[in-house]
Order: sequence, then structure tokens, then C-alpha cells
Amino acid sequence: MSTATLSSKSQIVLPAEVRRRLGLRPGDRLVIEVEDDHVVVRKAPASDVDALAELRSELWRGYARDLEQARNEWDR
Repeated sequence: MSTATLSSKSQIVLPAEVRRRLGLRPGDRLVIEVEDDHVVVRKAPASDVDALAELRSELWRGYARDLEQARNEWDR
């Protein structure tokens, strides 16, 4: 388990092992959440679109293709 110390400016430095495992680079955004009595730090998605894509269910995958096919059949 890695540890970090809170500085006088309330800053922490993530240990190198944590940065490597998360693939973090300078400038990356992080999501910080409090769950009960602990803090969870996750790498933020590259964009809001990527974040939304993670939330979609398998039900809607390929929907655009199916919709286009139905439209083409309707036009015939």
C-alpha cells in the first residue's frame, strides 16, 4: 500500500506506483470522490463524451446502424 502526506497547502503527491498503474501524466484530470470515510481518486475520462460512452448499455450499441437500416427499408 502506498502512502502520501498532506502538505501545509493541503496538497498531496501521488506515489509513482499509483501514477504508473493509472497511466497518469502531468496535466491529466482526476475525479475525487468521498465514500463514507475514505477518498477515491480515479483518472477522469479524456472528454465528457467518453464519460457518457462508458455509461451506455449494450442495448443501444449498434442502434444508429439499425435505425439507418429501418429508414432505408421504409424508403423502398
